[in-house]
Parts: sequence; structure tokens; C-alpha cells
Amino acid sequence: AEWHGVSPDEVALSVGASDLLHRLVRAFVLPGGRGRVLSVHAPFGELARAAALQGSPVDVVCAVPNALPPETALVYVGHPHNPTGRVLPASELRVLADRCGASGALLVVDEAYAPFVELPPLSLARPPRHARLVRLLSPGKAHGLVGARPAYALAARDVAVRLDNLAPAWHLPASTAAVLAALPTAQEFLTRTLPQVSRDAAALAQALAGCGAVEHHGTPYVLLEVGNAASTAAALLLRGIRVRDCASYGLPQHLRISTRTASENAALLRELRRAPGQSGGRYG
Repeated sequence: AEWHGVSPDEVALSVGASDLLHRLVRAFVLPGGRGRVLSVHAPFGELARAAALQGSPVDVVCAVPNALPPETALVYVGHPHNPTGRVLPASELRVLADRCGASGALLVVDEAYAPFVELPPLSLARPPRHARLVRLLSPGKAHGLVGARPAYALAARDVAVRLDNLAPAWHLPASTAAVLAALPTAQEFLTRTLPQVSRDAAALAQALAGCGAVEHHGTPYVLLEVGNAASTAAALLLRGIRVRDCASYGLPQHLRISTRTASENAALLRELRRAPGQSGGRYG
């Protein structure tokens, strides 16, 4: 809390952001469809699952709407978005937050991949912070500790209290708590490693351009259009290479590919070029 300049009762701890998304939906979306979730671009899959468990629809839009749909309870924004890497400009986030404030909805900004890209400070999070803003942080991704699943939300006290009330007793293992406690003194690791990840991802995006249409905005992952992503991902898996089929994001023709070591990236490119049925840089 001190690190972020907030009070302790404005922090809700968790094992993974997925748990926080489920708690947010349970706390603020009424069951039986009496509450809606709006997502700017396709949402992280666990948000859609959480909404489905409440019987709520998820409205997916490609830009900030002029008005929120009736009964909207939560508005979700990936900052940057997964898997496209797109980022809403600060001015559009402000407009969206104000519209949430006017309608009583919460703006949920998922910053899981924010450390990887050079984003300006989130102005909505600076004092005076926007009352309807919920920030989700998943530092395990940038620190390479996804197995520990450290995560937390920064929100207004009434929101954080409701999130805490929905958490199971003793839900945070000591190992995950230790990772979270160490974060403020662990930033030198990011200073050393994130520039290398950025360079590797940029090089991978450039190399993948010969295999299909590429979208990359500085994140550690690249979006690659391949045709039939499911069959392509399955073929690569048989060769010992795992990539993400993006059908669950409404992008069945795309793969999300994350950068790894130079030799592993080279192996990926080699197998892509060997893929059966490849023609004109596309296959599947």
C-alpha cells in the first residue's frame, strides 16, 4: 500500500488475477442476467467464465462506446490488451471512467502486461484517484514467477472490502505472500530484464512477418494470423512447441506467440516454415 501510495484497506490480495475477476463479478454483477459486463476488445477468458456463472452476458466492443449498455456493472479493459497488445489512450480511459462513474459501473483495468510496455503513468490512478477504478496487477508475469501467482487489486475501500469478504479463509499461501512483500525492492530485476524481452519480442515479430500478418505493440507476445490457428497450434505441439490458439478471444485465425530464448525462437520459426500446407506465408 505504501509503495502505491494508498491505504492498506484499498488493497485486495489474491492468488492470480482470475480469482479477483471471479470475485468482482460475484460482488457487483447480479445473478440471472440482472447486470452486464462490457469488455473493450475480447476479454480474458476467466472474466467471460465468471460472467457466465452469474448468467450475465458480456458485451464486446472494439472502441469506447458513446454510452454504456443499460445495467452495465463492470467494464473491462486490458492495459495492454491480451492478445492484441493494443492500449487505449489515456484520454479514452478517462472518458470511459467518467461514464462508469455516471452509470454506477466499475472500470476494471487489467495491468498484467503493463510492465512490459512503456506506458505513461495511469493518470486515473494518481491522487485524486478515480473512485470507480479497479486496477488488477499480476506481477508474476514480468518477474517470471507465474507459478506463484501473485496478484492484487487496488480499488476504493468499499470495493476492496467486498473483494476481501469473498476470499476464502487463509487463501494466500506464505510463498505467494513473500513474493508480494518483496516486490517494492525487486524492481532492479525488471530494469535489467525487460529491455531484453522487448528487443527479443521485436526481433521475433519482424521474423514472423514472413509467416503471416503480424500485430505487435511492444508486449512480450506477438499476434500472428495463420488461417486455421487450432490445427496449426496442434501441429506445432507435436513438434514440441506450444503456442496459444486465440479462438477463445474471437480470433480463430490467430496465434499468440510469446518470445523465448534466441534458440527457441529460431526453432519456432523453423517449424513454422516447414509446416505442411504452408503457402504464401499462411498455413493450417
